[in-house]
Formats: sequence, C-alpha cells, structure tokens
Amino acid sequence: GSFSAVVFRRESPQFTNPDGLWDQSAALYPRLGARPRISAMEWRFPSGMRVRFAHMEYNKDKYNWDGSQIPLIGFDQLESFLESQFWYMLSINRSLCGVRPYIRATCNPVPEDDETGGWLNRLIQWWIDPEGGLPIRERGGKLRWFVRAGDELVWGDDPISLAAAHPDTIPKSLTFIPGTLEDNQILMRGNPGYKANLLALPLIERERLLGGNWNVRPEAGKVFNRTWFEIVDA
Repeated sequence: GSFSAVVFRRESPQFTNPDGLWDQSAALYPRLGARPRISAMEWRFPSGMRVRFAHMEYNKDKYNWDGSQIPLIGFDQLESFLESQFWYMLSINRSLCGVRPYIRATCNPVPEDDETGGWLNRLIQWWIDPEGGLPIRERGGKLRWFVRAGDELVWGDDPISLAAAHPDTIPKSLTFIPGTLEDNQILMRGNPGYKANLLALPLIERERLLGGNWNVRPEAGKVFNRTWFEIVDA
C-alpha cells in the first residue's frame, strides 16, 4: 500500500485558524504536486501518498480509526490530548508500505497535576529536571526504551537488556527533544516582535511558553504576589 499520514489536533477549528496547519500545508504541498481535498482536509500527492488533518475532540473519537493503517501519526500539541487517546492510536500505527511506522508530536509544558496533559509530564520526566522543571539539555534527543508490564511502563537504556528482562514484550523507543524560541530562527527573523509578545504574558504562561518550564503551576504568590504592589493610604 502507499504511505499515508494523519496529523491530529484536539479540535478541528485549530487547523483552519489563520496561518494554522492547513494554511502552512497549502504554502508547501502544492510545490510537491499535491492536490487538496478540502472537504476531507486531505492532500494527495502524485505518488499516491496522502496526508490528512483530523481532530479527536472526544475520547470516543479514537474508535473512528479502528481498522486503519497509518504509518505516520502526528499530534500537534500533545498535551491537549487524553492519555487514553494517545496510547490507543498506537494500535493503528502500522503499515505494509515498506516505511517503518512512527509517531511524532509537538507539545507545550504542562505540570504533572494537569487534568488533561499531566500524563505527558510523567511520560517524559527522565528528560526534565525535577527541581527546576526545565529540560536537561544533555539528555535532549537521547533515546530510551520502554515496555508495559501490567499497566506500568518499565524503562531501560537499551532494548536488548529490556527485552531480556521482559521476554514476552517488545520494547518501543521514545525520545524528547526540547526547543526554545531561539531555536526557531525562521520565526525570529520573520516576526522579531514575537518574543515581546511572550514576555508580556502573565508569569505562569510566560514560564511555560517562553521558559519551557514543566513544573510551574498557578499557586499562591505566582498569580498575584503582594510584593508586586505598593501599599498606599486609602
């Protein structure tokens, strides 16, 4: 079969927002000969390859993909998806097209106790400094391997020893690559004022979206700190 890819966002309007993923794809894919099927939010290439954009707003939406075979699954802002949605989609990440199936995802930091994305924080904890909440740079991009034993993930530094310790499983690899605004030089050149926009955000959002902090959360003294205000007579 031919190669295909599906990129998920939690809600469909996020694709069609100005300069969103659909607009970005429209600036690139036609140069490669692709033709759009706007009603299906899909591009078809001369080779037969297809790239589709789809949403998964409700947890039950994951079952709409039963029986599919998708070699590449993408999640845009993975922290907005439920843990059950992410793991279920591994069941359709398969293919007979000759390309090894794989998953790619982008994300923004969320604290461990976030109701929706806290699972992602826990999943990548090895790459994050537990004290400061920032990515550990020397671990960025380093592969780790895991198997699921019961309902728990067991981690290892190499697949051979992990498979030997858990012979009835097949290890899968995972890595986390941290990024900052400074890494996006194209955006910095094209929109030099964007950093000022991030610097103008309230503390919590600024630490997450500009600083890349996975631990910061709303709490006393961070939303409003009394030392920020001068006390004056009424």
